[in-house]
Amino acid sequence: MSATHQHGHGGGHGGGHGGEHGGGDTTGLHGMLLFGTDPLYLSHLPMFGHPHNFQVILEVAFDDDAEAVLSADREGGGDGMYTFAPAEFPIIELDPAGAGARTSFDGTIHRGHFERGGPALTPAVAAVREVVHFAELDVAATHDTDQELTYLCFGRPGQFHLAHHVTASPDFDQVLTAQMVPGTVTDQAGRPAGQDVTTGFRSAVPVRFAGRKDSPVSRLTSGETARGFFFQSVGPAGSHGFHVDLAVDRQWYLELRELGSV
Repeated sequence: MSATHQHGHGGGHGGGHGGEHGGGDTTGLHGMLLFGTDPLYLSHLPMFGHPHNFQVILEVAFDDDAEAVLSADREGGGDGMYTFAPAEFPIIELDPAGAGARTSFDGTIHRGHFERGGPALTPAVAAVREVVHFAELDVAATHDTDQELTYLCFGRPGQFHLAHHVTASPDFDQVLTAQMVPGTVTDQAGRPAGQDVTTGFRSAVPVRFAGRKDSPVSRLTSGETARGFFFQSVGPAGSHGFHVDLAVDRQWYLELRELGSV
């Protein structure tokens, strides 16, 4: 287990590599979940400790050799969890609002969790196609137990993903794949849309699930269908926000311990 990404202990790195931000140097081994098919995504595995207090989701492409190894492993029956262990770098360099945002980084693809015995498959270069979501987490904040369950939605029709919106401790990290159920889209007043409302989300947009607390106990699960409210998105006929049923296909990842939920 790397001292720079020591889960549950908020391990840090202060070797003077630059990348200063907020709580100091953000250089570290920033492990990431690898999921999706076309496109591929990386989701940083966050903690409420420097320098890993960032929720970051990236659309990426790997070099040809690495993509071939990953595809072959999936076809061979390994289509479960994969992770990416990058070489140490300052995660603040992925901030799209920053000067000279990082466009690629080197690392190793692992089947399973790279810190929990997951075997290394191949070295790889990840090219950043899109910064889907980038947010620094306040390590001193306390989770609002009254807030409603909220996820970040991104992807293409036929392959939407939901990442739990991490906010404050204690919290949980979860990534799912879901589909919008045809014929269930309505505006805020409940009027049917009668049309598709989106061709996809390259940047993550929040979706709220009314009546469910933002806690692991109330989280979405594989096989369920839940009604979500895209409160910051343009809905039918230009309305502000829309409701739609989301059918959850599969869960790619769930972590409770590292964010203090257990």
